[in-house]
Amino acid sequence: MREAFRQRGLVLALLLLPFLIFGGLALWRDAGTEPVFPDLGVASDVARIEIARERAQVVLERRGNGRWVLLSADDAPGDAARIAAAVQQLRGLRGTPVAADSPLPHREGIEVRLSDATGQMVGHARFWTDQAMRLPGEQRLDIAKAPALPLWPSAWSSLQPPTIVAEELVAARRITPGGATALAPRDVAALGALLAGLSATDFVPARTVNWAGADYVQATLRDGAIIEVQAIPAGDGRYHVRLTSDSIAAIRLARAYAFRIEGGLP
Repeated sequence: MREAFRQRGLVLALLLLPFLIFGGLALWRDAGTEPVFPDLGVASDVARIEIARERAQVVLERRGNGRWVLLSADDAPGDAARIAAAVQQLRGLRGTPVAADSPLPHREGIEVRLSDATGQMVGHARFWTDQAMRLPGEQRLDIAKAPALPLWPSAWSSLQPPTIVAEELVAARRITPGGATALAPRDVAALGALLAGLSATDFVPARTVNWAGADYVQATLRDGAIIEVQAIPAGDGRYHVRLTSDSIAAIRLARAYAFRIEGGLP
């Protein structure tokens, strides 16, 4: 009987050994460090995220149904997995205290505010490449690496352009103050390919673009539906393009967003 107990104890010790090792490693790793967000409990507490640097800002909010949206991008759908991973990363950030008289980094940091569903702030910090500053209080911590906190909407969104089948475009015409001009068949095909290949990467709210003087084309689908297309230079060698349609709901909803294309319309 005594031998059986001894063997059971040995088995139990072997089972617990990895947990003891990992626990010891965690204590050794965290020794002398402090959390960047000490008031942040579980990641699911976060219902609003504000990320800002100078004039650039991304604001994410979790609605009552659990769906994330980008308030700063006309309620574009948020990428729940991407957001959850970012919050989890922020929750685990730790650093070693920096001397109060140590000089501040020269570049403007990225500021992050985390709030719960009641609006109570559960985390506030500013980040540089290898430092974080807890706010308020301005306690700085040396960190291994600042978290990736992009300031463009598409990095946080699951938005997709409306699906358009290139072969369904059968005609198109360019509308100008002087009238309408039909596009040649090869240009209609090129327009169809362009619209079918739209990407949400680097999209922006359409309201933030000045559409005055935009190139304007009306495309006709095989079933007679019309897609209105506007394009205007984005200032970086690419173009903003906006779509709308009176009869295709998915395209009408997409009017709120401007997608990026290489070059203008055919």
